Amino acid sequence: MIPMRLYIYAAAVAGILAALWGYGYHQKQQGRAEGKAELAAYIAKQTTDTLQDSLANQETSLLKQKAVDRSRQNDFENTKKLADANTNLRGAVAGLRDTIAAFDHPAKASDAPKPSAGTDEAATLARELLGECAIRHYELAKEAGELAAQVIGLQGFVLAIALPQSLSLKMRTSVLSVTAITLPVL
Repeated sequence: MIPMRLYIYAAAVAGILAALWGYGYHQKQQGRAEGKAELAAYIAKQTTDTLQDSLANQETSLLKQKAVDRSRQNDFENTKKLADANTNLRGAVAGLRDTIAAFDHPAKASDAPKPSAGTDEAATLARELLGECAIRHYELAKEAGELAAQVIGLQGFVLAIALPQSLSLKMRTSVLSVTAITLPVL
């Protein structure tokens, strides 16, 4: 017969083993819950960070697009100013040509002053040179205006794209509105 003490020891050992197993199971479940909570917190943080980055990128893109649109509008206005200045220059050159033609052909223009007989050739040469200079001046002014418009457009584009994000929209607007085209009028 097996002594009763042995049964008590066996029951105590079985109870201890069951308690250890239960405690281990409890710890395992608690670890899973903590792991799930940590994973949920990590996913929420990643989602929040991703959404904030996406929102910041959208805002940056919007600011850049607005700056590019302002740059295009400035380019359009500068092109209009350039076209008006070119029209004024064409009119001035045409008026100068008419004046030179009146000097070259005094019979057609009765109100034109008549050059003296000794300086006809020199006056004709001077008028031709003046006419060529006026045409060349017009061409240079036109080319300079086109290049100025191109440079202003490129500057606006660079300002719109490359300015650091720390600058405010007001500062960008004031920097872009500083540029203007002025052409001499003949």
